[in-house]
Amino acid sequence: MSVITVLGAGIAALLVAVAAALVYRDADAVGVDLGSPPLWAAFVVVTSGAAGITAVLVPDAPLPGVLVLAALGPLLYLLERDDSMHGDDPADPTRLPSESERTDERDE
Repeated sequence: MSVITVLGAGIAALLVAVAAALVYRDADAVGVDLGSPPLWAAFVVVTSGAAGITAVLVPDAPLPGVLVLAALGPLLYLLERDDSMHGDDPADPTRLPSESERTDERDE
């Protein structure tokens, strides 16, 4: 193993740890409906780890596929976070979500 490989793996592990910590902190603050903060942080670590293992064990794996696998955890968390924040209210096709809050404030 070269020094660059070890350094790259260390930087990748640090980035995964930071991403998992941010997801844990945000999931705890928002209070996501599905799962718990440790579960979401673990999901980010697992998907990133699977991408890293795929890149190392399958050198011919297409890079876009590896990147999609690495981004899967944070993206699914962001979708669940958005769903938790906006609730189960029916969608209003005549307004954007950000406009509905502003017009309610003007009406008062």
